[in-house]
Amino acid sequence: MKKELSLSVIVSVVLAASMIFAGCQQQTATNSVASSPKDSNNSTVSAAKDGIVFDEKGHFLKYDPPITLTTNQIVSSDTMFHEGCNAENNGWTKWMKEKLGIIWKMKWVSADGASNTTKLDLAFASNDLPDVISNASVSQISKYAKAGKLAALDGYLSQAPALVDYYVKDSEQLSKGTFWKPFTVDGKKYAMGAGMDSLAFWSDNFIRTDILKELNMEIPSTISETEKVFEAYHKKYPEGYALTLDKDLNGMATVLTAYEAYPDSWVEKDGKLIYGSIQPEVKKALAKLAEWYKKGYIDPEFAVKDSKKVSESIVSGNFLMYNGAWSAIANPFTPMWNALPSASVEAIPFLKGDDGKCGVMKNTWWTDCRAIASSCKNPEAMFYLLNDNLDSYYRNETSLRETMKTKYDYEFKYPVTKVQNPTNADQIAKDYPNIGQPRQLYLYNYSDAEQGCGFINDFYTQQSSWLGFYCKIPSIGNNDFKTMATAAKTGDKSGLSYDGKRMYDEWNSTHPNMLKTFVGIYDYWNSLMQGKDNVLKTNAFAGAETATMTEKGAYLSKLQLETFTQIIMGTKSVDAFDQFVSDWKANGGDKITEEVNEWYSSNNGK
Repeated sequence: MKKELSLSVIVSVVLAASMIFAGCQQQTATNSVASSPKDSNNSTVSAAKDGIVFDEKGHFLKYDPPITLTTNQIVSSDTMFHEGCNAENNGWTKWMKEKLGIIWKMKWVSADGASNTTKLDLAFASNDLPDVISNASVSQISKYAKAGKLAALDGYLSQAPALVDYYVKDSEQLSKGTFWKPFTVDGKKYAMGAGMDSLAFWSDNFIRTDILKELNMEIPSTISETEKVFEAYHKKYPEGYALTLDKDLNGMATVLTAYEAYPDSWVEKDGKLIYGSIQPEVKKALAKLAEWYKKGYIDPEFAVKDSKKVSESIVSGNFLMYNGAWSAIANPFTPMWNALPSASVEAIPFLKGDDGKCGVMKNTWWTDCRAIASSCKNPEAMFYLLNDNLDSYYRNETSLRETMKTKYDYEFKYPVTKVQNPTNADQIAKDYPNIGQPRQLYLYNYSDAEQGCGFINDFYTQQSSWLGFYCKIPSIGNNDFKTMATAAKTGDKSGLSYDGKRMYDEWNSTHPNMLKTFVGIYDYWNSLMQGKDNVLKTNAFAGAETATMTEKGAYLSKLQLETFTQIIMGTKSVDAFDQFVSDWKANGGDKITEEVNEWYSSNNGK
């Protein structure tokens, strides 16, 4: 390991020279000790080791002299910065430079995942990867690791700071032991998964209940009931779309569950894994979608519309049923509620077949990740920084503070801090009425000593916006949502968790329908995760992409999308599915199945 991560090893001699940790004042102190009695977070400074300054309790304070790390980021069109700021220059990056001695430089900023993927592969080919690699796919992690371009994390993890160790163990437990599987290559770990609450994979069916009331119809629960509702809707609103679908076939899940069809997932059958996309249940679901397309229930131009175009239809109210992430309560539903105050949406259970059966397939682990290039000069910084972020962000979690003290003998660096309301909330709400959660532009007035991740005065440090490794401790995230649902149902907010209260207040201030709709989502998904009716299934393959997936996967995915789209639109008959299955097998699918089962056998003791 390049730099020692055990925070118990602290140089004990304090030199007389003083150094003030404030603003942009930096002094060279490599292998020396800072002797100022207090740093900006009111911690007694003890020593610097290899240019890394710690306090007397072993907390990482800063790099002195500062270090520079390069990374890449995805900044979508709905990401907002204060005037004059961007991904590299904002309140968060300025704070890290001044207080932690970490300077971030962007290798590039991408507008979306597809362009970021392309830029990563170009950087890999030219041997110019960022120090910290953001938003790489599982297949890219595998490819880069095998080429020797990534730093293995195992040695750092064995000496990780206390809160990082706690996060890893929590994630391993709540992902049922699959946390590292997507990022493990030849027995070594090459990327840190960005764990979230274990419910982060939620998606739902949503339906316009105000339109159902117009039609004098009940919420459908089966395919046949849904078809009757679609027929009535299409008759009353011939220009509307009963079912939303986009060019990537997002929305198809509305129908899949009724046929227990699981495309793009691996299913265990008789001790072996089979690929869901080539099973007969998918053919049945495609036949139903083709039937609905022919009847006009689906936008005839769906094949050229991306998710943003579909969102425009949602906002304008030109739909009946929508399948999407549970976060749709923020976008596109909040803009829709603002534009159409009479519109009401409810999250409803996944559709059953007419035989009463239903199957929902999900991944329950986290494949969003960050990795470290083997050329990075300060890989240990990711672990120090993540620990500092967790320490600051979760400073008000009383039970976590107690657990860390009892089990790790770890005292938090950051003090318990009264959570402030933003100083400009009313103005932001006035200027941006359709932002689902406008906290990207909120301003605060925390003291210098209080600032840290989650408490920055002019930048929104939600877990997904942290530079370096980022995460949310899953068990805490789960509890946040639980307390929110309970408070919404009972009206008693006294049991809200720290982050739960923040989200509860923000959602209510944005639009009361957000929280109202969320309660139905939470209750339904919580019952599914408890194993109700054995509806929820998990993808049985959790490893890195196999060699043939890397080589043939893009072609096979394209073949699948084109075939499924053509069947739905009627340019090919549903029997074209049989030819797709043959082509999939012949063009690498059989080899992929063999490789997946080799992985399954070695990882399940079979």
